[in-house]
Amino acid sequence: MSMHVYFFGGYLATSNDVEAWRRSVIAQVPDMPVTAFPYPEDATAGAPLERWHDSSKVAEQIKAEGAFAIIVGHSSGCAIANDVAAHALALGYTNMKVIALDGFRPGDKLLALPGSVVWSAECNGACSLNYHGLEDCPNFKVYKARVRQQWPLHFSLVNTNASDNYVSIREGYHMCAANLEVLELGFDDPTAPQA
Repeated sequence: MSMHVYFFGGYLATSNDVEAWRRSVIAQVPDMPVTAFPYPEDATAGAPLERWHDSSKVAEQIKAEGAFAIIVGHSSGCAIANDVAAHALALGYTNMKVIALDGFRPGDKLLALPGSVVWSAECNGACSLNYHGLEDCPNFKVYKARVRQQWPLHFSLVNTNASDNYVSIREGYHMCAANLEVLELGFDDPTAPQA
């Protein structure tokens, strides 16, 4: 089955950040189409949609391509990913799943899509930034990280090289090794009934 990953970086994620993530996914899964979007310039962490106006356009591209779309958001970028997926759903496109990485919770219609999931991270009782706001969400999963500081835990969902030595939001993509576990890139048909 043809698949395409669409990734929306979180607050302050630059073009260089999301490009490093994209290259890491492709290095680990050759021939996987990946499109990555930086966080909108000048957007606040709480209201990215005030500076993002491309959801309809991206949703139309997803539908036109026809591949199984894996729509991934990290942190505040989840708000954008959710909006793109909602626009695709409004176009009648259901050949997709939404993956929210420790950020804005997808709506119930998006969570009802087979394979859609919400992730946060934990290590020995230390939790990622939005863990406690998401843990009651349907389809909630916990990534077992190797870091204990809040920001590194938050970024461990996108970068397995996240380190407790890097505790700034600006260092989240440092030496990026994309976390494929949370992408659940199984190559079985995600729309097939589960046994």
